[in-house]
Amino acid sequence: MKYALISLSDKEGMIPFASELINAGYHLLATGGTAQLLTKNNLEVTLIEDMTGFPEILNGRVKTLHPKIFGGILADRDNKDHLLQLDNLLINLIDIVVVNLYPFQKLFRDMGNHQPVSHEEMIENIDIGGVTLLRAAAKNYRYISVLSDKEDYDSFLQELRDKGKISNDTRLYLANKAFAATSGYDRYINIYLQQLYSSDKSDLFFFPDWHKTELRYGENPHQKGVFLSPDRGNLINQIHGKQLSYNNYLDINAALKLIYRFNKPTVAILKHTNPCGVASGNEQLTAYKNAFKTDPLSPYGGIVITNQKLNLETSREINNIFTEIIISPGFSDEVYDFLSRKKNRRLISYNSDLLANWSQSETFVSCLDGILSQNIDLMHDNEENWKVVTEKNPSEEEYDSLRFCWYVVAALKSNAICLGKEERTLGLGMGQTSRIDSAELAAYRAKKFGHDLKDAVCASDGFFPFRDGVDYLAAKGIRAIIQPGGSKGDEEVIKACNELGVSMIFTGTRHFAH
Repeated sequence: MKYALISLSDKEGMIPFASELINAGYHLLATGGTAQLLTKNNLEVTLIEDMTGFPEILNGRVKTLHPKIFGGILADRDNKDHLLQLDNLLINLIDIVVVNLYPFQKLFRDMGNHQPVSHEEMIENIDIGGVTLLRAAAKNYRYISVLSDKEDYDSFLQELRDKGKISNDTRLYLANKAFAATSGYDRYINIYLQQLYSSDKSDLFFFPDWHKTELRYGENPHQKGVFLSPDRGNLINQIHGKQLSYNNYLDINAALKLIYRFNKPTVAILKHTNPCGVASGNEQLTAYKNAFKTDPLSPYGGIVITNQKLNLETSREINNIFTEIIISPGFSDEVYDFLSRKKNRRLISYNSDLLANWSQSETFVSCLDGILSQNIDLMHDNEENWKVVTEKNPSEEEYDSLRFCWYVVAALKSNAICLGKEERTLGLGMGQTSRIDSAELAAYRAKKFGHDLKDAVCASDGFFPFRDGVDYLAAKGIRAIIQPGGSKGDEEVIKACNELGVSMIFTGTRHFAH
C-alpha cells in the first residue's frame, strides 16, 4: 500500500489535492486537525496516532515524532537491511509527505505591523514536528516526494496523472524547496529571538554564520557601518594599512568590477567609485602613466588597481603622489617593503581565480522596505554579436580602442561616455541626466588636460536617442563609436554617422549603472 502523510497548518487546496491522491491509490495519514477536515469531506484517512499506537501529547506539541513515522520516511529503499528492519517492526513506507508549518512568519510580520501578538503565542508557533518531517523527507528525496508549498499541488498532480509517478528531477526540486522553507523559517525565529535581547540590528537579515566586520563608521561619521561577508575575506586580503572604511569597500568593489574585463597589462585609477583614468599597454608602467595622464588632478588620495602583479618600477611611479589604496593580484616582498613605508596607505591583494567566478554572483541593494537583487554585470560581451551598422568600418586600431573603451564605460555611472585612443582613456563623462551632457563633460575634461581627440573613439553605455550626440562628438574629432543600439532613433543616428564619416558598432548589450 502507498502512503501519503499530510499535516497542514494552511489547509487551502488540501481537499481536492487529497482526493486525487486517493484516486491515484494512496492511503492518507494525517494529524488531528488535518484528519478532521479530511473526514468532514468524506475522505478516508488514518490518524497518525492510530498508526503509531501512541497518542498526541503535550497539547499537540508531540504528535508525529515517532519511529513508525520517521522509519517509513528515512529508510534507504535500496538497503535490504533497512527494509528488513521495517518489516520486523511493522513499519510502512511513506511515499509522499505534505507539510506546511505553523504561521510563525505571519505572526512576526503582524508584530511588525503593530498587531497584538504575545510572546507566548510566538513561542507556541515554533514548529518542531513539521520542520523535522520536511527535513527527513527532503533528505530522502530519491524515494519520497515532499511538498511544502500549496503552489506545487497542481503541477505535482499533473505529473502524477501523465506519467503515473514523480520524476527524480521533480523530487529533487521539491526537496530543495523544502529545505529553503525550513531555512527561512528558522531565520525568522533567529531574528525574533535576537530582537528580544539585542538592540543591534545590523546583521539580522543575513545568515548567522556570515563574517561580520565592524567599521569605524558608514558613509559619513554619524552613520554606523558593518561589512558582512560569507567568504571571510577570501576574495580580497588587506596586507597593510589601517582598517578599511565603508567607502573603501565601495571603492575596492568598483575597482575589481572594472579590472575584471582586461587581459593585457592594465591599470585603473579611481575616485569615489568612478574611474578617472584607465590604460592598457605592453608593460605595466606605461599603462599606469597613460592612465594617470587622463586626469592628473583627481588621482590624489585615490585608488590604483592593476590586473597583474605590481612591479617595483610602477610602484615607484605610484608613490609620487598619495594614493589611499593600491590593489593588485599580489605584492612581492620587495614591492611590499617599499609601499608599506607609508602607514596610512592600504595595500589589498585579490584572488584572481575567485574574481574570474565573480560573474556568477548576485548584487543586493536595500530599497524602500525591501531588497533589490540582480546578477552582477561582469560578463564578457560576445563580440560575435557586435555589428558594424555604418558604411564605414572601424580600422583594426580603432576596433581595439573601441573594445577597450567599451570595457571602461561599463564601469562608469550612467549616463556614461568614454573617449579614448590607443587603449587609453582621454576623457570620461558620467552620472549626468542626459547623454549629450556626458559627451560634453568627457570632451571638456579631455581638453582641460590637453588631450587631442582627433581620430579618437567613443563608447556609450546606453544608446544615443538622437543624432545630437554624434554631431557633437564628430565635431570634436571622434571617428568611431560603440554603443548598444536599440533606440527608436537608431536610423537617424546611423544616418548622421554616414554623413560625418564616423563608423559605429552596435553591441546589442547595455551596461547601464545607476
